[in-house]
Amino acid sequence: MRRKDQQLELDFRQHGGNRKGAGRKPKNAEPGMPHRQRSKKKRGEPLHITVRIADGLPSLRRGGALKVVLAALNASSDRHGMRIIHYSIQKDHLHLLVEADDRDCVARGMNALLSPLARALNKLWVRQGKVFPERYHDEVISTPTQARNALRYVLQNGKKHGVVPPSSIDLCSSAPVFDGWMERPSIAAIPAAPVVANVAPASTWLLTTGWRRHGLLDIRELPHSKHSRRPRANLAKSSRRATTR
Repeated sequence: MRRKDQQLELDFRQHGGNRKGAGRKPKNAEPGMPHRQRSKKKRGEPLHITVRIADGLPSLRRGGALKVVLAALNASSDRHGMRIIHYSIQKDHLHLLVEADDRDCVARGMNALLSPLARALNKLWVRQGKVFPERYHDEVISTPTQARNALRYVLQNGKKHGVVPPSSIDLCSSAPVFDGWMERPSIAAIPAAPVVANVAPASTWLLTTGWRRHGLLDIRELPHSKHSRRPRANLAKSSRRATTR
């Protein structure tokens, strides 16, 4: 018999707090994007968006999957106030350069792109489950240098992953219709070239005029991992200025 004044010691398991192994587990092998508040975006600032598919799925660059992705990009090139200006389709992820008035437009436009695309890919692959298990990552482009580096990163991304030769352009991207190359690449000589998805014309100053201040793109340029880096020409100019002061 317990005494009336004897209190019971109950074992309340704590489900919160800062402890090792706590938190939602990532759905992919690599951790996904944390649910932080997205950075603010001005109307004239484009976005570089990256979205990844789940681990273990077939390549997006092959056969029916490539056609499905191109069809989805065609259907969503200008919807809900978001315009897809450039894209790159890689094995397990997509890169997009988009323009939009505000973040609400981006959210609606990305949902209009990814939801039908996920259903179409699941139907193609005869499977169920999430195709895009983590939310997309985006980076606000606010300077001409960032804009040029973002264009190079998206259009030349196949070279970063070793699937495109250094002197060629990626046919699984909007590179064939890009008008900012130093030398116009010859597409006709490449047999069985995939159909390029329709992209919306750029309207922001950064993606029409601003980026060109740092020079047109060379098809041999390799993408840097960070958009904040300045083009080599500018770095050389900065070095010369530093030595003359």
